[in-house]
Amino acid sequence: MRADTTDVAFRLLLALGEIWDGLQRADIDPAVRGLYLTREYLGGYTRFSAGPSSTPRLVVEWNESSRHLRVLRCTDWPGFDRLISTTIGYVRDEARKAGISDTVEETLVRACQTPLPVRRTVFSNASEPLVARRA
Repeated sequence: MRADTTDVAFRLLLALGEIWDGLQRADIDPAVRGLYLTREYLGGYTRFSAGPSSTPRLVVEWNESSRHLRVLRCTDWPGFDRLISTTIGYVRDEARKAGISDTVEETLVRACQTPLPVRRTVFSNASEPLVARRA
């Protein structure tokens, strides 16, 4: 797994995070396939914490307007692409049944398009003091 906007699976994860609350309001639980995701709003940034369990393997902060991605944690996540793919498949099927497929499809298609350039900052291991390095 690469916490980078050039990676389509990672962009799809951010797109799922964008629509996560709306899916749950439509009685669609994206976590049913094993993807756990939380969001926190931090001023201009949104912090996404994701993993195959309640312990996140990926923690990033994303600012859409400045196109800045801060990678706080990115540990090995075997099966990341497969988990994102099965979650997307489930969400698409359930969105079609709930009558919200247009909104979901628009978000997912936008995530698959070639991304604009991004400024990316990767922080060192969380067990050490946070020291930024440019990627």
